[in-house]
Amino acid sequence: MGRSGLVPTTRDLKARDTRARIYESAWSLIVEEGFDKVSVDRICAVAGVAKGSFYHHFRSKGDLIVEGYAKCDAYFDDEVAGKLEAADAPGRIVEFVAHQMRYAVRTGIDMMRQVYKGQLENGTRFFVSPERSLPRILRGVVAEGQAAGELRSDLDADYVVSFVLRFSRGTIYDWCLRDGAYDLEAVAAEACGRLVAVFEP
Repeated sequence: MGRSGLVPTTRDLKARDTRARIYESAWSLIVEEGFDKVSVDRICAVAGVAKGSFYHHFRSKGDLIVEGYAKCDAYFDDEVAGKLEAADAPGRIVEFVAHQMRYAVRTGIDMMRQVYKGQLENGTRFFVSPERSLPRILRGVVAEGQAAGELRSDLDADYVVSFVLRFSRGTIYDWCLRDGAYDLEAVAAEACGRLVAVFEP
């Protein structure tokens, strides 16, 4: 909401539009040319904003990566939460991980490499927060599966969630290391199917 507490002001809307324009311009340049080759000056030129505007919204180029976490969370809130279609909890976990892999492929290897780099340099605390959409949605799937007797109930739901997310992050990392040499979605689906069997009763 805006400063009035009711609706966004014109100034709020303009600031939101400027931030979005900077981010989208940066994203398109990074995808085309690579993160390290794109300067803040070039981002500003493409976005049509002054350099001061960039630094008003982002502390550094690395902050664009952190902004990407929010975009990823929004995708999971809009496209994944409450929409998993598998018949049981193990299947829904595999489906959830498939969404992560699909999002990584759509994002592209160069950007995903920068995401991992940015996690260490700019946004680790937020990235691993249990309150983010990814772990929160997955926690719901696990809890439902445990209640239905589809997943082991002797393990804490948060433990299962952390285990699965470590697997998915590691799989994406390996895909990046190997420069996309394999079908990420297919490899992850096969491996995740084996993984979730560990948590079945």
